[in-house]
Amino acid sequence: MAVKSDDIDEFITMLPKAERVIVQRLRSILFDVEPRLVEKFSYGVPYYRRNRMVCFIWPQSANFGPKKNLVSFGFCYGHMLSNDQGVLLHEGRTQVYIIKYSALKEINEPVLKEIIQESMLVDDLKMAEIRKHKPKKRKRG
Repeated sequence: MAVKSDDIDEFITMLPKAERVIVQRLRSILFDVEPRLVEKFSYGVPYYRRNRMVCFIWPQSANFGPKKNLVSFGFCYGHMLSNDQGVLLHEGRTQVYIIKYSALKEINEPVLKEIIQESMLVDDLKMAEIRKHKPKKRKRG
């Protein structure tokens, strides 16, 4: 599936209903936790950033979509998350971890919100590291 514009609402509308309801719910939860996130297409799916890329929602019908589930919710720095909840899967990846959803009822909102909040802390940490190592500009005079 390809969307010619950057219109994520259009992209979601074009999804099969089973995927669409999951994507809409995940997106709603994400913006409930952090309304300042910027939503943008990357790799043909919605990615979300604050300081850096934080997470993405990858439906099955998108290019290279998951095969065994309808939607994957991915965390770009999943390897830095605690995974105390035990729901993040790395599946051989070293950095990106995902949660798989095949039905709306599988979404455990409190658990997902907790993981999203932790991912915002990691985003802040990554930004602080960048600022710490960025050379300071010298004043000209």
